[in-house]
Amino acid sequence: MAEAASAVDALQRSLDAEVAYRSVLEAVVTSACEGLGVSAAEAGSSLQGWMEALYSPAGEMTREALHAGVKKALAVVSSHYVGIDLPAVSEGYVLPDDEVEAQEELQRLEDVADATGDALAAFFDAEAWASRAMKPLS
Repeated sequence: MAEAASAVDALQRSLDAEVAYRSVLEAVVTSACEGLGVSAAEAGSSLQGWMEALYSPAGEMTREALHAGVKKALAVVSSHYVGIDLPAVSEGYVLPDDEVEAQEELQRLEDVADATGDALAAFFDAEAWASRAMKPLS
């Protein structure tokens, strides 16, 4: 009898911990949804619905950030190279026709751009935080 009571007590503690964890998770997901402007109507009543509803606005924000970063990087390149053919640049890499050579060249280009890309991204981070500090939060 004592053994069964001990097992029941352990199960109750485990259940209580899971309920507490779920409550915290629900609060975090709900807060994230509200921060991204996801309405309860879009998310539904389940935790899974709320989590799925996060994907669309978060993905759109990520896409917008990527596009803004690319545009800013092209603006920086344009400021250094007067007369650069941006429409040609927007077509992507200029690589050899041979697939192996193309992959090697792409890796070389990415390696060359790695450190300077990080530096430019850090510049944009500082610029973004400075401009955000000036704007009221919505």
